[in-house]
Amino acid sequence: MSTSRPTSFRWLALLVSGVIGSLSSVSLAGAPTADVFGTLPAQTDAVLSPDGHWLAWMNQQDVKPHIVIFDVNAHKVQRVAALPEQTKLRALRWNDSETLLATLSETAETKSATRVSREYFLTAALDATGQGALLLPTSNGRAVGARAAMAARIIRTGTTKPHSVMMSSRIASHSGADCLLQVDTTSGKAEIIKFGNEHTVAWGVDRNGEPIAREDWDYLKQAYRVYALKGDSVREILRRDDSSPPDVVGVLPDDTALVLLASNGRPHQAAWAVPLDGSPLKLLAEDPEADITAAYTDPYTGAIVGLYESGLKTNVHWLDPAAEHRQEVLQRAFPNRQVEVYGWTTDGSKTLARVESPNSPPIYYLVDFKTHRADIAAEEYPGLAGVTLGELKEITYKSRDGTPIPAYLTLPADKTTGRGPLIVLPHGGPNDRDYPTFNWIVQFLASRGYAVLQPQFRGSTGFGDAFREAGYRQWGGLMQDDVTDGVQAMIEQGIADPRRVCIAGISYGGYAALAGAAFTPKVYACAVSVNGISDLRALLEERVPMSEPGLSRVISASMSTWKERIGSPNDSALDKKSPINSIVSITAPVLIAYGKGDSVVPNVQSERMAQALTAAGKRVVVVKLAAEDHWLSRTGTRVQMLKALETFLHENL
Repeated sequence: MSTSRPTSFRWLALLVSGVIGSLSSVSLAGAPTADVFGTLPAQTDAVLSPDGHWLAWMNQQDVKPHIVIFDVNAHKVQRVAALPEQTKLRALRWNDSETLLATLSETAETKSATRVSREYFLTAALDATGQGALLLPTSNGRAVGARAAMAARIIRTGTTKPHSVMMSSRIASHSGADCLLQVDTTSGKAEIIKFGNEHTVAWGVDRNGEPIAREDWDYLKQAYRVYALKGDSVREILRRDDSSPPDVVGVLPDDTALVLLASNGRPHQAAWAVPLDGSPLKLLAEDPEADITAAYTDPYTGAIVGLYESGLKTNVHWLDPAAEHRQEVLQRAFPNRQVEVYGWTTDGSKTLARVESPNSPPIYYLVDFKTHRADIAAEEYPGLAGVTLGELKEITYKSRDGTPIPAYLTLPADKTTGRGPLIVLPHGGPNDRDYPTFNWIVQFLASRGYAVLQPQFRGSTGFGDAFREAGYRQWGGLMQDDVTDGVQAMIEQGIADPRRVCIAGISYGGYAALAGAAFTPKVYACAVSVNGISDLRALLEERVPMSEPGLSRVISASMSTWKERIGSPNDSALDKKSPINSIVSITAPVLIAYGKGDSVVPNVQSERMAQALTAAGKRVVVVKLAAEDHWLSRTGTRVQMLKALETFLHENL
């Protein structure tokens, strides 16, 4: 299969941005500048309509980001839709061959540093050949406009019901119960299809748009139930009583069962079919070395067609033979790259694929199986085209108790033999993980001559229940030891100069950075915390009262979950694990950066730590990221953070 940059697509990229050339500037050292790495992906979230007529993507190179709809047949731009001010695009998907759905978010900044900001999500429908955008739904009982849209979320797209999408929303006029809605994508009008209750958190819907399941989660009683729905019949098919609900990720293509991710007594999380007829669970997929952590869904219908196996290497276990064959063909066409299929035409003749590797930024290819061509449709980082980036290696090292710890090590492209400076970059979560994909922060650091270690410490997901649960209540303990032991391993292997090691991270990674500086001051020459946590007791007191059932499944509303994973607010051990209480031990300079619109970690966690360091005469640099959220979603503040980081590391490492 040939790959090329066709004139039409390449010309289009230049037409809609006009700034590709300016992004190719380099620093004095010859490496691309912080602007190149920090700028949001130029063209991203590319999606192909089911009939192959339209290609859409998000263009973020201009001052005002916009959605582009491109006519593949006519080779021309059909629509350019600008985003409202302060709005961020989170996802694009086609509901049918005429209607593009855009998931957007906007931050409502808190006025109190002890509280978190709120991130509101909404869905807008765009007609491929029309104008404007329609919020879905336009009304929701008492709420109208944006307030109605912010209360709703997509349940299933691409059903057999024309010009409609299935959504759910909490309806004030029905005692705040979560209800299933059928929303007209041409008018925005919503019709209540099924009533839930105050504990309903999710729905299962078949290809015809009919409700087939309901999930309820009573966080106070720790009661999770799944009910099969058929007409007016309601039957319980799954029951769990635990501190947090299990993960039901969708519906199988034949609409006969839900898909559950759970260990069910196995050492690793597996995928199970939950039959709607009430029969026993059936094993769909498992990996003896890794967890099944997520589902691959049909981009048009939302049905589950594959499952992600997540060890040091990631893989997809396909449930759909056609999808598996498509993946195999594409993988052969792009050897030594990670290929993710982003859509295909209903006749199977064309596919949109996102292709990347840790040292090759993502490129979207429109693949035509009839002509055996793969044309570039969009590039996320055109400013890095042709730039040699750092090489990632999958490694393991032994912790002090002998446990193998998986990790990723990225070395600078011009790395010579001998020891050099090392950045340790623990991930956030902490019940999360890193992946061997392109990472703009990692590659920025590698381009500056730093080796980057990403330890998958105990508490990380993807490596089995025992490995994950070993990190519970181990903030500043076992999880931190695993990070420290990674540094020691790099020193022993002759990679790291023991006098030139810095620890940096975002969110929990920011906590780990502060903890490293406070609890192991002889290990690190400097520390960098971005949206990090400094006071665990205060975090629990600030966050738990604000939790709301159904608001988020990322941060559990259950106090017992917080106690299980961090500890009780009344536990004095939390004080010893909080870096803010060990200021006197910190000898290394610290960089503290935080987003003013953080909806996860209150700003006071960074502000109090900075104030305490300053009062104690310690060296601290504070960077306030205006209008930025927890995930660093804006170009200006991402570049600001990278420039501050580059200066800080140059001065202290």
